[in-house]
Amino acid sequence: MENKIVIRPIEEKDFPTLLEIENTIWTNENSPVLHYYHSVDEYKEKIAGRIIFVAADDKRVHGFVDVHHPTPLLAHKKQWMFGIGVHPDSQSLGVGRQLLDYLKETATNEGIHKISLRVMGTNTKAIQFYRKNGFSQEALFKDEFFINGAFCDDYQFAYFTD
Repeated sequence: MENKIVIRPIEEKDFPTLLEIENTIWTNENSPVLHYYHSVDEYKEKIAGRIIFVAADDKRVHGFVDVHHPTPLLAHKKQWMFGIGVHPDSQSLGVGRQLLDYLKETATNEGIHKISLRVMGTNTKAIQFYRKNGFSQEALFKDEFFINGAFCDDYQFAYFTD
């Protein structure tokens, strides 16, 4: 029988797998910065202040979504920016969709009006995924990054809860 994946707040026991996910999934195709953390403590320092939910079953963490306000300004208290990651072994299993559904519901319950993210133009699968899940393109940052000798566009997508 298959283990049921649930979305829940992060727990201390999740950090080693989250570190593995962070150190595995980022490439020049999906991030202008290649993340690599040498320790759980270094990773914890990076995510301090963020709200993190994980997709997990009783055996492992499959993915995460982390949220934060774009700035500390009071005027940004109704908006979250987010990052999402799914372990390579768990991709195409619906984990990302479950995380986005949970994020949308939680944002609504918390009075958040807008959730948004940035995604590189080279990450076409992610762009298709966000569109399929109700996100709309808000902005195009033309030639935003220069990576490996080429310019790359960056997009901002958003979902409005009401």
